[in-house]
Amino acid sequence: MTRSFAGRGIYLKMTRKNLDQGPWKGAKWWVSQFNFGEQVFPQADLRDRKVLFHDSTLRDGEQAPGIVFSAEQKMEIAKRLSDAGVQYIEAGFPAISEAEQRSLRAISEAGLRAKITCLCRAMEKDIDIAKNCGVHGAIIELPVSYPRLKYQFGWEERAVIEKALRVTEYAKQKGLAVYLFMIDSTRAHEEFLEELTKTVTAAGCVDRLSVVDTNGCASPEGMGYLVRKVRSWVDVPVEVHCHNDFGLGVANSISSVKNGAGSVSTTLSALGQRAGNTCLEELVMALTCLYGVNTGIDVAKLYDVSQIVREWSGWSFPPNSPVVGKKLFTWEAGIPTAALMKNPFTVEPILPELFGRRHDVLLGKKSGKANLQWKARELGLALDEEKLPLYLDEVKAQATRQQRALTDEEFAAIVR
Repeated sequence: MTRSFAGRGIYLKMTRKNLDQGPWKGAKWWVSQFNFGEQVFPQADLRDRKVLFHDSTLRDGEQAPGIVFSAEQKMEIAKRLSDAGVQYIEAGFPAISEAEQRSLRAISEAGLRAKITCLCRAMEKDIDIAKNCGVHGAIIELPVSYPRLKYQFGWEERAVIEKALRVTEYAKQKGLAVYLFMIDSTRAHEEFLEELTKTVTAAGCVDRLSVVDTNGCASPEGMGYLVRKVRSWVDVPVEVHCHNDFGLGVANSISSVKNGAGSVSTTLSALGQRAGNTCLEELVMALTCLYGVNTGIDVAKLYDVSQIVREWSGWSFPPNSPVVGKKLFTWEAGIPTAALMKNPFTVEPILPELFGRRHDVLLGKKSGKANLQWKARELGLALDEEKLPLYLDEVKAQATRQQRALTDEEFAAIVR
């Protein structure tokens, strides 16, 4: 539609696009059309990209303080992650115990669609253990940052390169896919990273390089720059592993994908040490809805496994946490509830049906007539429309007095 405005000597001609159609609107989500403007991504359009997910809930997630998953729980989580479409699962750190090795071996032999990997120190004995566990790949960790090498390990950069060459070659000889996990990449000398990555990839023993923001201290721009540099140095796939200390795990992972990373390490509900890791659920939904990426992930199944992990972790989570929070689709205030009844997209970007969930409306001190109508329909109660103001006054009075929302039984008693 074209509209013209004339006034004070100014003539404006505006052409409006149809916002009911476009990549910003799916069957169960509606996000900002500005995400898809021609000038938003000077790089390649992410809609044409394949992004792989390498979930580390069973390793890095379990390293969160106080969390221990049993072997049976690990198997169930791995099966559900695989069924949801996650392509790679880092299922443990076998060097820590024989029990961990048995669990990892069982998962490796379960015939899952996802490829199973495990963490290894840069030591031949860890590679032998990984091989005996039957995993697809070994994630070989090595410190690369200036503070780690100087103050934690006391290693010279040349020694790191020599160790990387020796152990990656050994792992490749064992028939394992080899991922070089460069601890604290975001605080390393750039010149050293260039020498390390070029040297090990030239030897032909590394299948994937992991750029790691171990301390969660990079910005999205910094992370994007680093990934872009690594991609310019080598011709092997790049993965990123971001921690969430400044709340930027998802943002840094997306910036990395925009700049050439092909896979992302994640954990369910951002479980992990300190502030945790990149949240798998949030990353999947952001890439799907905000960037138009076909992730291949079944988000309803992903929601189910996220709830299981939250329960088994023993941790508490905010009820309004993004994507999977228990009260994410719960409404109490009257004005948005009235809008919800007309069209849910007026007040929320994604619908609960996407996850096999539904809306919930509460009756409290902030409620309006729409809340009563919604709840009455839900409970099969007949409302006298003329008495709606009286019902609402009583609902607000009881909710204020009790400092909580009313139960269904309490509301039914008011109506009766």
